[in-house]
Amino acid sequence: MLFEESLSQFLIGCDRLLIVGVGNRMRGDDAAGCLTARILRSRLKGKDNVLVMDCGGVPENFTLDMKRFRPSHILFIDAADMGLKPGEARLVEGDELTGGSLSTHKQSLKLLFAILKEGIPGVKIKLLGIQPKTIDFGAGISYQVRKGVRAVADIMTELIGGLILDKDD
Repeated sequence: MLFEESLSQFLIGCDRLLIVGVGNRMRGDDAAGCLTARILRSRLKGKDNVLVMDCGGVPENFTLDMKRFRPSHILFIDAADMGLKPGEARLVEGDELTGGSLSTHKQSLKLLFAILKEGIPGVKIKLLGIQPKTIDFGAGISYQVRKGVRAVADIMTELIGGLILDKDD
């Protein structure tokens, strides 16, 4: 299933959406989640039912802010090795974080998902993974991943606008 279809299904019934960008800006394509969050923050500014956070490599430091927002849905965005072409995206279930080396933050994200589910009853949480080309220290974001981030941001802006943001208008 294409990630657009998976994301559209995930957002059904969403009243309050929290988008969390995760990644290490010093490790090349690992910054994909942070870059996507920055793009979405500027595009979705001023909407009370959507909060976009760029949490860098320490999303666990923002759990109190995440809980205070009381989201119905949380979407983490992070570089994830899924065996795809660099820049391709896929929606991932939290339990998939245990298999193999998916996210560079796999253990902390799995634990963070559990903490958030316990602290926010009924919340739905998923990871939107973007396939990195390189996560070498000191490398910049590759062309393929930068292009993929823009495509993900475009699709998300359209989907979120159609499913959630119209509730504010």
